Amino acid sequence: MRKLSEIAEGWWDYTTLDDDILNDAAKLTQNDLLKLSRPGFTIKVFDSLDSFYLAEALEYINTWKKSTSDNPLGICGPIGPTEQLPLVAQIINDLEIDVRNGHFWAMDEWFMEGREVSADNPLSFTRADMELCFNNIDKRFRMPDENFLDRFSVQCQKLVA
Repeated sequence: MRKLSEIAEGWWDYTTLDDDILNDAAKLTQNDLLKLSRPGFTIKVFDSLDSFYLAEALEYINTWKKSTSDNPLGICGPIGPTEQLPLVAQIINDLEIDVRNGHFWAMDEWFMEGREVSADNPLSFTRADMELCFNNIDKRFRMPDENFLDRFSVQCQKLVA
């Protein structure tokens, strides 16, 4: 029987992992981790947080650059970290990169009182995505609202600068 979540009863999360798995994972070295790479599952190690955030930003942009109207591609945006988001907007604007065919799917949103929080909630991930990234991308280069996940696009329409 798995452990009960320490975060939310009935959920599966990192607090429910078996102690043996956690202990084995804690013993892995950087070289051990790199050996876990395989086709379709690449492990990358960065020398600094700045390098990591830049790589994250470039992953967004490079994916969106490959997207076409006939072959849409997108990013399923994480709930954190968010430090790459301003970099995404700055790179797109500074280099005038057209990402209008790109797509974005918000990975998650806070759930309170039986429903997801609205985009005007200060804790909203949608709000963070808009304020840290999408509202800062020049409208000439940014994807249209319909290229956001339905939930996201409905909420982001309230926040578009």
